[in-house]
Amino acid sequence: MPYLTTDDNCRLYYAYTEPSPDAPAVIFLNGLAQTTTYWHSQAIFLMDDYRVLRYDGRAQGRSEIGGEALTPFRHVADLRALCDHLEIESASLVGLSHGAYIAAAFADRHPERVARLVVCNLRAGRYGESAIVTRWLQKLTGEGLAAYARDVIRAATGHTFRTEHAHLIDMMAKAVAARNSQAGLIRQLEAMQAYPPAGEITPRGKIPTLVINGGEDEIVPAADAGILAQSLHAATATIEKAGHSLPVEAPEEFNLIVRNFLNPNVG
Repeated sequence: MPYLTTDDNCRLYYAYTEPSPDAPAVIFLNGLAQTTTYWHSQAIFLMDDYRVLRYDGRAQGRSEIGGEALTPFRHVADLRALCDHLEIESASLVGLSHGAYIAAAFADRHPERVARLVVCNLRAGRYGESAIVTRWLQKLTGEGLAAYARDVIRAATGHTFRTEHAHLIDMMAKAVAARNSQAGLIRQLEAMQAYPPAGEITPRGKIPTLVINGGEDEIVPAADAGILAQSLHAATATIEKAGHSLPVEAPEEFNLIVRNFLNPNVG
């Protein structure tokens, strides 16, 4: 399995497909409890035309937690190290929730390395003011990883998905628990409470940006998409019958929106 060892000796797991060295690159950034597996549908959909990079950030999936504080700047430095290691000079970034925050922060710090930016279901305000972040910390510390995972899946999926795929909810929760560590999630949630508001991130340079939200998202307020669109100078799109987990709840619609934005000449 491919790993990158960072400058502070933290091993990061990644998955990379390269149909051609000349193909454009796209990088998918996980939400808090997600892993590279989450983006499987998107990787398959784009892999013939794009160099596709997925990776587990620190404290996620197969990656180590590391000894440094889990600040946005540490995550940005990790992404830059991955790009340097794989000789990706410029890429489009597609991030969801926490991954969207890191994608926007990377675009702010390294605009010359971002071709296009897709921000999905990102909270515009402070994580430290989010009741759900506090609730998840309490779940993890008081009830354990399995209880947290059940709460996450129920909160992160919209009414339509939970109704039509009720039989999948428990299986998805077990997968979240199996692929993550309690210690890593606690460390990341605690760190997120100190993050500046995403609505204050204003990337330098003119990076074409799209903000996507779910019409049934119970985690991020609906108004946040407009706030982010203004701060990021972005276009917007809404998948009405989906919650926080857009790529899983509505993969076909999500994939088409992303592909058409990455390459407006297709579709």
